[in-house]
Amino acid sequence: ALMKNAESVGDYLISELKKLPQIIEVRGRGLMIGIELPEALKDVKKNLLFKHKIFTGEAKPYVIRLLPALNITKVEADIFLEAFREELKSEG
Repeated sequence: ALMKNAESVGDYLISELKKLPQIIEVRGRGLMIGIELPEALKDVKKNLLFKHKIFTGEAKPYVIRLLPALNITKVEADIFLEAFREELKSEG
């Protein structure tokens, strides 16, 4: 049921990320997600790694790329979302 999980958790992540006004654009499909941030939030990716131990990819200087394991749970997605929201508040 990995594909169903990827679709479900991916839709949840995309939906939650689109609610955040600081984000320029959220794009993706399933768990392949790109989050475009304004230049002023350039340190969010670094802070996710060093403060929260959450590793993300980078597609462009201000695009955070998510590609978690297909078996990620909604609880784990919420851990990322909480840390991400915290960093948006501290940077913005």
